[in-house]
Amino acid sequence: MTTTRSALALMGALGCLALAATAPADAKSRKKPANPPAEAPAVAAPAAVPALTPEEQRAAANAEQAKAAQAQAQANAASQQAYQDALKARDEKIAREKAEYDAAMAKWKADVAACQAGDVSKCAKPN
Repeated sequence: MTTTRSALALMGALGCLALAATAPADAKSRKKPANPPAEAPAVAAPAAVPALTPEEQRAAANAEQAKAAQAQAQANAASQQAYQDALKARDEKIAREKAEYDAAMAKWKADVAACQAGDVSKCAKPN
């Protein structure tokens, strides 16, 4: 039995060595090619544009920021106006519905008073 185990261990070790010996060859075949593909030619920057001084860069950034702030202020004003318009429309709807309710309530009270006074045409119809 000991001989069999030794033989199996030896065969396993030899198998591992055989795999290790072939691994670098496989790894080499999987590597990227030595010559990378040619890159696209870079587009040249226009030569007529001079470099900006730090003051000019700062002025341009300030102008851009001021433009963005103005746009934001206009958007805020438009949102505020839309909100005020919605509030006004809501208040008008509430006032209209209250007036309708008050008119219906007044008619109902008048009909009840007339019914109690004896005018059966103003009394509610039984279901």
